[in-house]
Amino acid sequence: MSDAERKRDMVNGSMGSSLFLFALPLFFSSLLQMLYNTADLLFVGNFVGKQAAAAVGAGGLLVTCLIGLFTGLSVGAGVAAAQAAGAGKWKRLENILHTAICTAVLGGTAVMLAGLLFSESILRVMHTPASVMEDAVSYIQIYFISMVPMIVYNMAAGILRAYGDSGTPFYILAAGGILNVLTDGLLVAVLHMGVRGAAVATVVSQSFSAVAVLYVLMKGKEKLRLKPGKLKISKEELGKILHLGIPSGIQSVVITLSNIIIQYYINGYGENAVAAFAAYFKLENFLYLPAMAFGQAATTFAGQNAGAEKYKRIRKGISLAALISGGIVAGIACVLMLGRESLFLLFVKDWEVASYGIQIIMITFPFYWLYPIMEVFGGAIRGMGYSVIPMFVILSTLCGARIGLLAFFNDRVQEVKAVAAVYPITWFLAVLAYFFIFYKIVFTFERRCICEHTGENRGLVE
Repeated sequence: MSDAERKRDMVNGSMGSSLFLFALPLFFSSLLQMLYNTADLLFVGNFVGKQAAAAVGAGGLLVTCLIGLFTGLSVGAGVAAAQAAGAGKWKRLENILHTAICTAVLGGTAVMLAGLLFSESILRVMHTPASVMEDAVSYIQIYFISMVPMIVYNMAAGILRAYGDSGTPFYILAAGGILNVLTDGLLVAVLHMGVRGAAVATVVSQSFSAVAVLYVLMKGKEKLRLKPGKLKISKEELGKILHLGIPSGIQSVVITLSNIIIQYYINGYGENAVAAFAAYFKLENFLYLPAMAFGQAATTFAGQNAGAEKYKRIRKGISLAALISGGIVAGIACVLMLGRESLFLLFVKDWEVASYGIQIIMITFPFYWLYPIMEVFGGAIRGMGYSVIPMFVILSTLCGARIGLLAFFNDRVQEVKAVAAVYPITWFLAVLAYFFIFYKIVFTFERRCICEHTGENRGLVE
């Protein structure tokens, strides 16, 4: 397949088909990415037991916290790349690529070392139950070996998507996801390595994905090619990536820290509640990761069109993306609620644990259509270069308001329902804030384009 065939044009043609066809591989990529997260718990929960499943769940938030900053930097690299591609600045795009890969290698190494050194201490601060502590530490310390390939893959795949190619990362994730499941089956079910085997399976699959995406970048692109001899950090491009990415990284880290506070409350309800939430978060990925995929599509769409100064197209396209993504996620949520009992028992063969999880689902899933709308508007604002605004919105709603509501409800209800109830409330608050901010930004740019391009109206070109 040629470079032109892989690259989807986001600045011309039908907005609906461009967004949907670009988002479709991201949607399936999200489902395949879920295999990395779900296969471990599925095999551990069925072949080891609920204590091991709780250990995997207890360690997951710590992993997310430490890689959050570099996930944010990959967002910054993607926005910079999308704007360069939309403006046709191919030399700058190449510089962004080489700077991003170098940053990923150095940053991944730092995260790996931090995780190996401090994971046990942080798990103790998180009030992790003593019955799962040993397995949780073992799982995380092996898992952290995968940090370098994981961050390299996310950075490289983000730039490919910003360029307009969402298909190649999907194919790589498909192969990596299959490899992860097969390796989990061998190490956990056959060789009985427990949580250690699950962590090793993740290292193997993530390493494969990183090598594959780097090979594609070195061999397959005409205007976006990775050249090992040119690997160096450009101060100018690093500054742009940091400017766009650090707010997203801070947002990711603080969200995860707020989730650790929530995990503290969950841990206080005992081992069954810990295992239930661990299984719930895996099942939630069927909704969360597709929502994230549409948010990524919105970032690329807005970034490329901002580079081309087509702001009216941004307004119409993002509104359409919000409707499409909200409808799709609402449909998936209905299916999951109908099969909730069978689905939970796939993860944990314990009815008391499953009953906790079903309570959580019936509170959060009816309102999950709000989440993709939040991601689409937030992604579009980032794509236009305003990464600080989404940070403040998310920190004030999904962090500040969520923790405050949790404390309020927990004091009065004393049940896991109190934890679940805070999620849909804070999604609504974030959507409300994003809605007004997005349209204010877009309308401002549309008026500016009319003034600056009198007679051309360049910013209003469809």
